[in-house]
Amino acid sequence: MRVTVVGPEPSGLTMLVSDLVEQNLARDGDRSRQLRPSVVVLDVRDAAVTVHVRIERDEVRVGDGDVPDAHVRVRTDSERLLALTNAPLRLGLPDPTRPGGRAVLRDLALRRVRVRGLFRHPVRLARFTSLVSVAESG
Repeated sequence: MRVTVVGPEPSGLTMLVSDLVEQNLARDGDRSRQLRPSVVVLDVRDAAVTVHVRIERDEVRVGDGDVPDAHVRVRTDSERLLALTNAPLRLGLPDPTRPGGRAVLRDLALRRVRVRGLFRHPVRLARFTSLVSVAESG
């Protein structure tokens, strides 16, 4: 599996996401099962950065900018994006039985974190979350 950064001058967020995915895949080979065709866009308002992640069965490409074919779009600030990567997961989504998971779910309910595609593509969202998570699974 390859993780590739696309574009001439990647932002810090692009590098962070690509490093997270690469390290998680190297650390836990079972995460490679999460590699299914999907496109996710992360829009981080306070950093004025938008990153897209294209996931295929044998490669993940991460680059700056929006793409029109995204299945899932996450819009939040950098603090809450970090909380998403640290939230304990259950089936790839924030675990409501643990405080960190409940905090992320509260941010979703209060629209501090907006996820387009949450109901249309929940499995794609769960797979992506599993790829970038640094938390132990529930």
